Amino acid sequence: MRLAFVSTFLPQQCGIATYTDYLVRGLRKADPDLEITVLAEDGAEALRDGNLTVVPCWNRREDYVKQILSRTDDIDILHIQHEYGIYSFDERLPTLLDSLPDTIGKVVTIHCVRPAQVSERGPVDEEYAREIAERADHVILHLPSQRAILERLGIPREKISVIAHGTELSDEDPIESRRRLDIPEDARIMLMFGFVKPHKCLHVAVEALRKIIDEGVDARLFVAGGLASNANEEARRYVDTVRERIAELRLQESVIFPNRFYPNEDVPYLFRACDVVLFPYYEGDRSASGSLHLAIGAARPVIASRIPKFVELANISDELLILPHNSDELAQLALRLFTDSEFNKYITRRTEEYREQTSWKKTAQRHLEVYEKVKEESH
Repeated sequence: MRLAFVSTFLPQQCGIATYTDYLVRGLRKADPDLEITVLAEDGAEALRDGNLTVVPCWNRREDYVKQILSRTDDIDILHIQHEYGIYSFDERLPTLLDSLPDTIGKVVTIHCVRPAQVSERGPVDEEYAREIAERADHVILHLPSQRAILERLGIPREKISVIAHGTELSDEDPIESRRRLDIPEDARIMLMFGFVKPHKCLHVAVEALRKIIDEGVDARLFVAGGLASNANEEARRYVDTVRERIAELRLQESVIFPNRFYPNEDVPYLFRACDVVLFPYYEGDRSASGSLHLAIGAARPVIASRIPKFVELANISDELLILPHNSDELAQLALRLFTDSEFNKYITRRTEEYREQTSWKKTAQRHLEVYEKVKEESH
């Protein structure tokens, strides 16, 4: 089979680029004979490695339809990784799907489905998701809540596959990981990972840290990330506000905040170095979290807000989901994970089970089943 992805790709600092890289690696292990081409956005690195070819050939600011179509002559399946911020809301992507010959199977992964009531554009987001889903031969989603929205919009259930975001398994030694990152070896480490943005509510974790320390626990909050290079003024002001709050709470020595981007090779060590990973976010998008799966892949307990993005955490334990903006509940749950060994063992065992269920190996196999079905229907 000859498969082509349309996606951002490494070394672009983009969650979709990282996702596609993991999926490609999983597919190559699942089917070594699969011929894969990544039709990548400019900024990716050209590559030829056996049956894998990466071709940077389009730009989101240009008319990418012709740029992509010219490279689809010799493929069976075209798989588009969709995210609103990459493709915008114009007619280029629908035109690309309409322009492909019937002999090419069209698969679209819609990573985020944003319902009208939580979008600043009203119904535009969900209508655009419907428009591209209608044109695809098959749609891949990560969450049942996403499928429910597309079904409401008229997309047949049999045209949709819900496949969990894949999980990269990591088992690096925790102490060696801490030494590599130069963080304390004997303290309780709570991790927040990725770009710092207001909706991720770092301030809630800071407030919880103060409560945890006041209970006599030697804890640190490790903020493994910083402002994005294109961060807006609101995000920059937010970081300043959080730093002021850290000072007010006398937590300068307890918050590790280097404010920098960590490359992919550091990521397994970041998650294995911590005792718990925090996601106190507040947002209404229906999308899976790659960072959540990195934490799960490291077999680390997670505490997350009870919002659509993290609803799958209930597959491990519903008790790990807390109300948004609730630093008291976050602190109490973290304290229980730190001090109640039986509870911690239960959560860790459930996390290890779920990471196996959602491993990239199994995720890749489910993708192959979709490709085979679509190829058969397209020929």
